[in-house]
Amino acid sequence: MKKCFYFLLLNLLIVSFVQAQVKVTGKVQSADSVPLPLATAYLMKVNSAVVLKAVVTNESGEYQFTDVGPGSYLVEAKMVGYASNRSGTFAINKSDHSLEVIQLNADNRKLQEVTVEGKRPMVESKPGKLILNVENSPLAAGNNALDIVQRAPGVSLDNNNNLQLMGQSGVAVTIDGRQTYMSGEQLLNFLKSTDGNQIKSVEVITTRAAKDDAEGAVGTINIVLKKNRMEGFNGALNLTAGHGEKFRGNSSLSLNYKRNNTTLFGSYAYSNEKSYRRLYIDRVIQNGGKKKYFEQKSTLDEDERNHSYRFGVEQKTSSRNTLTLQFNGSNNTEYNDNNSKTNIGTAVSVYDTILSSSSSFKELFDRYSANLNNEFKIDSNGRKLTVDLDWSKFRSSKRVTYLNQYADINSKPIGPAENERSGMPIGIDIYVAKFDYEHPLSKKSKLEMGAKYSNVKSDNDLLFEKLQNDSWVNDTTRTNHFVYKEQIVAAYLDYNTSIGKWSLKAGVRGEYTISDGNSLTTSKRVKRDYFQLFPNANLTYSLHENHILSLGYTRKVTRPNYRQLNPFDYYIDKLTFERGNPYLNPQFSNEYTLNYTLLQRYNITLGVNDVKDAIVESMGQDSVKGETWVIRENLGRNLNSYLNLNIPVTVSKIWSMNNNITGIYFDFDGMISGIPVKRKSFLLQANSMHNLKLSKSLTTNVNLRYFSPFKYSVYDLEGRWDMEVGATKTFKDQRSSLKLAISDLFNTGNQNLLTTFGEFDSKIRQRQDRRVVRLTYSYKFGNLKNNYRKKDTSNEEKDRAQ
Repeated sequence: MKKCFYFLLLNLLIVSFVQAQVKVTGKVQSADSVPLPLATAYLMKVNSAVVLKAVVTNESGEYQFTDVGPGSYLVEAKMVGYASNRSGTFAINKSDHSLEVIQLNADNRKLQEVTVEGKRPMVESKPGKLILNVENSPLAAGNNALDIVQRAPGVSLDNNNNLQLMGQSGVAVTIDGRQTYMSGEQLLNFLKSTDGNQIKSVEVITTRAAKDDAEGAVGTINIVLKKNRMEGFNGALNLTAGHGEKFRGNSSLSLNYKRNNTTLFGSYAYSNEKSYRRLYIDRVIQNGGKKKYFEQKSTLDEDERNHSYRFGVEQKTSSRNTLTLQFNGSNNTEYNDNNSKTNIGTAVSVYDTILSSSSSFKELFDRYSANLNNEFKIDSNGRKLTVDLDWSKFRSSKRVTYLNQYADINSKPIGPAENERSGMPIGIDIYVAKFDYEHPLSKKSKLEMGAKYSNVKSDNDLLFEKLQNDSWVNDTTRTNHFVYKEQIVAAYLDYNTSIGKWSLKAGVRGEYTISDGNSLTTSKRVKRDYFQLFPNANLTYSLHENHILSLGYTRKVTRPNYRQLNPFDYYIDKLTFERGNPYLNPQFSNEYTLNYTLLQRYNITLGVNDVKDAIVESMGQDSVKGETWVIRENLGRNLNSYLNLNIPVTVSKIWSMNNNITGIYFDFDGMISGIPVKRKSFLLQANSMHNLKLSKSLTTNVNLRYFSPFKYSVYDLEGRWDMEVGATKTFKDQRSSLKLAISDLFNTGNQNLLTTFGEFDSKIRQRQDRRVVRLTYSYKFGNLKNNYRKKDTSNEEKDRAQ
């Protein structure tokens, strides 16, 4: 603790000399000098149509932009019922700037004729993050959160459908800045059950402040949901029909009512997604110098039905205090039929045995969560206290039946058929309390501090049975009851400020973790009790308004998920399965980043991530039984480097594009499956998004993605690419629109891999139902105007509009 104290003291001494970035203030009035509250002010670069910031004027028609860097700007003011107007151009150097009043003349034109010229780019670059704006995009229409997140810069899925960032696993996923506390299968189910029409943007965050949780070795993916701030009653309806190999569709309804200091909101969505996947696995297993060949073909038919809903209330209890209470829930039902045929023999295409397998499962996945947030502005100097209380409950119930039959080459049964079944109820309960306090030490510096407590319990009770003599008998070798408990107590201190062209944000977070993984069936119990410090620092230097450099450091942790810790075999089929490891330890990483922003548009990030005790996927096999399994272990050190380029280009008035390119260099040194490994590989990811505004009412989008071949753990992954196209037609009423989108147009995005590592020799190919045509109809109803009603407001309303 003494080291921690000295570290914090050193931070305070360093930053006590620095000053904050400047503010830009102004006022919007009508032609007869009446203040216009709830007008929107846009901060824009000179000679650019890209909106840098947007705020809403307060009761006196005043607006304020904070943290404005050096450069030349202008402000454009908009309000329904008035003609837009702009300020003159102005330059920002080191001091605050106050603009002349912007006056708006009354405009009696229809609503659809008043448009905002400034627009947010498809991908925004901000310090430490890249933001994918998907609101109103045809590529987001009818998709779920998992579909949308994959399109974000640097994001991909590995061969097990786990999220990766910059080619690396260990990604934290948050919703509006709140942790989901899920990983693996639970996280995938959650993202697939989240309606994409409710998503405003996806933030890819590679840097971290001490205020943020230390979880996530690579970074954080934050999903920002839409917020409606219109007065009165309004809402939106979305209807989507899609078809690939099978039909899929979804619908959603969102409602919002705001009057004076009270806002009521709610939404409901239903989806029915039918798809298929074909899997081809070729394996060679050596036993006593002899080779045995396995050629497996599987077809998986999937049918998912999901109900998701959200409702809440936001109450401004005083001019300084805002209380928000919301509830979220989803109920997912998934049906999956898997039929496979495995030819087994002593040479390629020379088989003597056939294994026919079929499985059918039904899974119910229910999620419920409640959040209470209270934000209290202590005074007008900027002191603020925020309290967050979260409760989450996850319940999953999976019933699976298996049928396996061996036969000879003439399809004559060998032995009796094997009938098996399993039931796997899973319960996860999460309680979280968080307190954050902001305290300006002066006009030039700010201190943030806070604490957090989380309590998680996961209960996984698996029953596996065999049919013997017409009776179901417990298979004690597979049945397992596993209970995992985890408590984390955290506290942090952040300090940020700037002086001249320099700015610095530095802090430290301490997390005390108590965990208990207990297999009640096998009497295997692993308890852990540890404290870790997670320092961070970010130093920024503005050489010029068009040249900004920043250097960052942060320490992070990736804790294994509950499924990975469960000492149980999760069977994919009779011969392949995934094995849990109760002795799996957290991995810790140190990440260094160098970021350069050019012309406030182009962004280059160089990162180095040094991971100790890396959690790596390893393999094992039984050469006698012909079984193969994967298992995760702490196997060594990963030293990964990446270079990310974000290049927006305005080709013409109607054509804009954003190109994101990531090059990743992997350097692994450790043990895999008991074999010393030093492996280096390179991965190139490229994403090019194009937007063409063909007319005022017709917009088209094209998205191209490419992933080069690369080596990951024991796997060699083939390269792949895909293309998505979409178009949006907005009708004259400005309330309704029609969106058409086609994903993976040429059906080229399937991921194939092979392994020729040590005694492991296998090749996996798959064909998924990825090419899907979706048609979405959207309709907005109710009040869509920023009508002003006299009420008590504060700067909080402006903050929300940013």
